[in-house]
Amino acid sequence: MRRLFGILFFLALVSPGAWAHEGNAHVMGTVTDIAADHVVVQTPDSKTVTIKTTAKTSYRTTKETSSRDALKVGHRVVAEVTKDATGMTASELRFSSVPPKPGSH
Repeated sequence: MRRLFGILFFLALVSPGAWAHEGNAHVMGTVTDIAADHVVVQTPDSKTVTIKTTAKTSYRTTKETSSRDALKVGHRVVAEVTKDATGMTASELRFSSVPPKPGSH
């Protein structure tokens, strides 16, 4: 009975955090290309990831809401993405409010 109670208690603590990001993931890295419908990010382990963007994708600097036009090649980003059979789609892209240095990509 104690074992069952312990398992249920553990699941109650862990489950809300898991539900909060169900189907979502984070991608961190440096923007290497920007197109009308996607951005390409190089992750710290040198993988290249293409992330689709839509009209619903929000853009934020470390300080405030921003726009797609403020995102530049060389920016370090954290993208909140949803994965599906067709790839990854960003719901939010967060990046520094400081522009990247020339040649930083």
